[in-house]
Amino acid sequence: MAYVQGRVVVVTGASAGLGRAVAIAFAEAGARLVLGARRKDRLDALVAEIEGLGAAAVAVACDVRDEGDVAALFQAGMDRFGRIDVLINNAGVADHTPTDQLTAERWREVIDTNLTGAFFCAREAFRIMRGQGAGRIIHIGSLSAITPRPNTAAYAASKFALSGLNHSLAIDGRAHGIASSIFHPGIVGTELGGGSAPPADPSPGRTIGADVAARAVLAMADLPDHVNFVEGTMLPNTMPFLGRG
Repeated sequence: MAYVQGRVVVVTGASAGLGRAVAIAFAEAGARLVLGARRKDRLDALVAEIEGLGAAAVAVACDVRDEGDVAALFQAGMDRFGRIDVLINNAGVADHTPTDQLTAERWREVIDTNLTGAFFCAREAFRIMRGQGAGRIIHIGSLSAITPRPNTAAYAASKFALSGLNHSLAIDGRAHGIASSIFHPGIVGTELGGGSAPPADPSPGRTIGADVAARAVLAMADLPDHVNFVEGTMLPNTMPFLGRG
């Protein structure tokens, strides 16, 4: 992993699931980590684990829906490391509420976390990366940005919009050396959604391990600065996503 080594990587939603796995994968590849999530105790434990791998990391309690929290996250990275090279826009929530039962409050929570929070983080990254003349943003999307499942109106809308945001950022970043891309994983065995989503089928071959998905995210980041892996999709072979099952 020649390009990631020594780079400073911000990971949101890093306290559990795919975010945690991504942070560990990047640390093992020699990156320096700036970790954000709402659960600071878990972040502190992750920092200790990463430092045990011989990598450097800083943890910041951060709700991506809060502009002040996002600014503080990136400032902590700048204070510690002096630059930001990569943003992994991972913080998110899932939702499987039937449309006729979806409240305005829940709609806003999902959209504000998955879309507005991603924008806040990307905007902060842009402000830093423009001055550096280089940078990379990878958004964690979903297969729901391509083909939604039932009872996912808010979640699907947020991920479709995130895909559009990615395309716009890729265009806006071209003149400044900033690459923006999006990764669409299938069912990853995580606690995403806080219990609002039905449990993933645990049978062999039906889910993707978080560590496996993290390796794909790392591969998308481990590229020369002038190359952008614009979009990637990963799913179990048995998942009825392509064609009719």
